[in-house]
Amino acid sequence: MTTTNGKIAAIEAENAVLRQRISELEAQLTSRNDHIAPSNHQEIEEFRGFRTLIETAPQAIGILTFDGIITYANAAFATLTGYDSLIGMNMTALHFEEDLPLLRAHTQSLIASNTWRGVARMRRRDGSAIPVRINAFVIRDDDGQPMAMTGMFEDLTEDLQREERLRLFEALVENAPDAIGVADFKGDIIYANAAYQALTGYGEQLIGMNGFDYIVEEDHRSAQIALARLAEGKAAFLETHIRRKDGSIVPVASTMYAQPTPGGELRIIGFLRDISDQKRAEAERFALQQQVIEAQRAAIRELSTPLIPISETAVIMPLVGAIDSARAQQIIDTLLEGVAAHRAEMAIVDITGVQVVDTQVANALVRAAQAVRLLGAQVILTGIKPQVAQTLVQLGVSLEGIRTTGSLQTGVRLALIGDAAKHRNGKP
Repeated sequence: MTTTNGKIAAIEAENAVLRQRISELEAQLTSRNDHIAPSNHQEIEEFRGFRTLIETAPQAIGILTFDGIITYANAAFATLTGYDSLIGMNMTALHFEEDLPLLRAHTQSLIASNTWRGVARMRRRDGSAIPVRINAFVIRDDDGQPMAMTGMFEDLTEDLQREERLRLFEALVENAPDAIGVADFKGDIIYANAAYQALTGYGEQLIGMNGFDYIVEEDHRSAQIALARLAEGKAAFLETHIRRKDGSIVPVASTMYAQPTPGGELRIIGFLRDISDQKRAEAERFALQQQVIEAQRAAIRELSTPLIPISETAVIMPLVGAIDSARAQQIIDTLLEGVAAHRAEMAIVDITGVQVVDTQVANALVRAAQAVRLLGAQVILTGIKPQVAQTLVQLGVSLEGIRTTGSLQTGVRLALIGDAAKHRNGKP
């Protein structure tokens, strides 16, 4: 400790002498400016400029003895290490114990070759580690004899953090489940992650290919529209189909945007996802929806045109609501199927619940009656209101072959009477 304090005192004394000498030179320069030779004046100005440059440099700069004692440190060096003053400290204080053998090896290499460049780890005052890039040189006198060492120290913390983020990003992109690629604006692929190479089936051959080489021709127009959007600085979303190397077609969803390079060229960054499973699920859902719709239609047909057997020889179809062309055809189909299935001889069609009977409805009823007669059965039309009867007369609709009654009860009674008569006559 006594030896170190003695060295510090000697250095401080030497610095004091140097500061005094600089002050004297500056005073002489001010008072005798006109008498100073141009060369000497220039040297002093250069010295001032050099000192200002070193003091304000963003890089940490220090001068050391060959024993490692710091004799000069600029402001950036103090900021880097966290010390108020570094003068008199040994460089070993700025390194971790386990790094000292490496420090000595670097120092020996510097002395042997006059320069040393590399990366090392330093210790701040608070004990934290600082990764630094070091450029070190040997200072020699006019006779070429080594006097001291100087070093420039650059904090690499941000650079290493940036490199770490880049490595993480590369790992994220390379292992992403979605296909990710980069292409120039002509479509030539510059980068493709593993998922992209697997999606297309081309592997590393994908690099250098043009995106239009594997997009099916039918989707080229959509791809051109997407490129136009990208040129306008807008993101593009596209569903397209690609032809894999084995010839199979895969539907993909693409999200793309343009990113300018430092040179001003546009790069296309694209994210692609195989949507084969999605398309299959959509097709299955559509098929199921169609089945549901068809089942609903069947239920509606049953509810809107019910056919009820009321005896061994008669069926009844009560109609309610409006009748359009589709429902009219449905009435005919249901009536014919029911008559045939029940072997009915009489079909009662009740229109009590039909509010409007127009030409279309009347013609449908006539067609139904004619079709039923071809099956050997008779149609009884019941529930005809006075206004409906008047409408039928005005329309001139012929109800030939159709028996009519004013009420459903009357029609049912006729059917039951006919059924009873059949039994009396011994008909099965």
